[in-house]
Amino acid sequence: MRNPKPFTVFQPIPGQNPKQLFTIHAYSLAQARVIVAAMIAGETFVIGPVALDGASR
Repeated sequence: MRNPKPFTVFQPIPGQNPKQLFTIHAYSLAQARVIVAAMIAGETFVIGPVALDGASR
């Protein structure tokens, strides 16, 4: 089974170093971008167990 990787979200600040906002764990950069976009948009996340074959039990 694959392990998710940490992705850190930074806020750019003109003239200063970027500010770290939060870290999420995702399987790919594309997945991390979708999760962050949904978080910023205020979406609700419901996370539950998923079987190894992809079907929930």
